[in-house]
Amino acid sequence: MKRINVLDALRGFALLGILIVNINFFNESLFAISLGGLPVEGWLNKAIQYLSTLFVEGKFMLLFSFLFGYGAIILYRNAETAGKKFTWMFVKRMLALLLFGILHGVFLWYGDILTTYAIVGLLFVLFVRRRPKTLLTLSMVFTLFIPFIMSAFMLFGSLSGAENMDDMYAVDPLQIQQYQQQDQRIYGEGSYGEITKKRIGDYIASFFNMVLFMPQVLGTFLFGAYFGKRKLLEDIPSKKRFLVRLGFIGGIAGLALTVPRILWESSNSLLDIFSVFIGAPLLMLSYVACFSLWYTSSPKWLHMFSYPGRLAFTMYILQSVLCGFIFYSYGFGLFGTMEVWQTTAIAFLLFGLQIAISALWLRRFRTGPLEYVWRVLYKGRAGANRSFQR
Repeated sequence: MKRINVLDALRGFALLGILIVNINFFNESLFAISLGGLPVEGWLNKAIQYLSTLFVEGKFMLLFSFLFGYGAIILYRNAETAGKKFTWMFVKRMLALLLFGILHGVFLWYGDILTTYAIVGLLFVLFVRRRPKTLLTLSMVFTLFIPFIMSAFMLFGSLSGAENMDDMYAVDPLQIQQYQQQDQRIYGEGSYGEITKKRIGDYIASFFNMVLFMPQVLGTFLFGAYFGKRKLLEDIPSKKRFLVRLGFIGGIAGLALTVPRILWESSNSLLDIFSVFIGAPLLMLSYVACFSLWYTSSPKWLHMFSYPGRLAFTMYILQSVLCGFIFYSYGFGLFGTMEVWQTTAIAFLLFGLQIAISALWLRRFRTGPLEYVWRVLYKGRAGANRSFQR
């Protein structure tokens, strides 16, 4: 089946946003970030942080999830066309992804998302054959499930007059500094064995943090599956009216739900819930629509995103390899020494390097090295070889 170029470009675009966010986790303690992060000083750093909170954080992980769902429908279509069984193939694909996720989390970076995708993907396979309307309904149910529960909990606590509601979210700045100093001694100065031991603990903590977001991830998978079933990112000119509306409505509504969180500098409030669980998915859908329309009208400039997008799995892991070498002691050991503007600049430089690497790789090969290994695991060597070399 012919590749859908805009999907490759969207994957590359998602990789850039993911790197901009994730690189800060290589420079700062996981537990410090979970408590609100280190104080940001300087107008440039604050401006970048505000822009990242508004336009980047949470949106690109969801974009990757959306594309995961869309891609699964393409796999399903291809299997149906070839007369092959889809379910068992997809289950093997997810089990192989789970293996990669565990290895990634243990040996490279604790913030792995592949483990979550694999587990949620095993649930997602149950819905692949559903009709588009059912997929859309279920996607909204799963997306709104956690914000509904959390909002109800906060409302109940408020109505019950619980005096400790504010204390539940109190943050001790000294504790944040202690976490940062502890992690800097290990990640920035420790041995690889010490780093690995610490990373395993952070990987487990990070995974359990992601459990809260699993319904949202599943909902976003289903949004992507709905788009895939309707072929809404294929023959885009004929879908222009729909995409313009989606871009406008999703953008306005998403910003309306996200801006107050920044203006009030809220923490663990209803504003956070609405921003993270509702505003972020709406902005993500707006990005899908706007990028797709822009790509169709001016593909030459945006085509560079398709190079790393075609090797998305390999490039995602490569980001962890490169960032680990920059920030951990087995490389330059720069953990905790960078400001926000510096980590952001490095993210853009690394992504530029990824564009160059992937463009050179694709001159000779059809798919990436880790994509090849992944396909060997769930398709066998013969099935993987057919789609590897040109």
